[in-house]
Amino acid sequence: MNRPVTRIEAAETPQPGTPWTLWEDTLLRDLYPSYDLLREALPHRSVSALKHRVRHLGIVHCRHVWTNTEIRRLREAFEDHVPDKYLKALFPGLRLGQIKAKAEHIKAPHRRARRVIFGEQALDAIRERAGALGISHVELDRRARTGKFFQKSSRRPMLKPISRAAALLGGEVIIEWREDE
Repeated sequence: MNRPVTRIEAAETPQPGTPWTLWEDTLLRDLYPSYDLLREALPHRSVSALKHRVRHLGIVHCRHVWTNTEIRRLREAFEDHVPDKYLKALFPGLRLGQIKAKAEHIKAPHRRARRVIFGEQALDAIRERAGALGISHVELDRRARTGKFFQKSSRRPMLKPISRAAALLGGEVIIEWREDE
């Protein structure tokens, strides 16, 4: 049952169509994106009026419409395995999440991290050979039963994982003695 509105309450509640106040704009900034809370706080404003005002104030991020040129550039960047910081530079004004979501949507090839060179001949040779055969570090560890030795990018050469990986990749470990004169 609706109770009658007193004259004081009617004077405090703005009528629909009245100009937006600074207080209402502050409420929009604080409570956005919850339109339920906004409707409770501002019952005299319609949902479409709230949405229009939020757009007008610039609170809402506008949806980016990708052009064919941008999609081509994105696909090429993913094929070249471009790092995240360069992706952000290629598409100014877009968040990294938006860029990656679009790449997933267009089924761009997955980027691989650049291989690290350790300076240890055995480790570098095994990693290079695995990369040439298209075997990831995860797959190499699984097949060679080396735990996570190659995934963790260990710089310490350990004979057992290295010999297992070398055998798996069709190589062998040879120990040579130097004859110091």
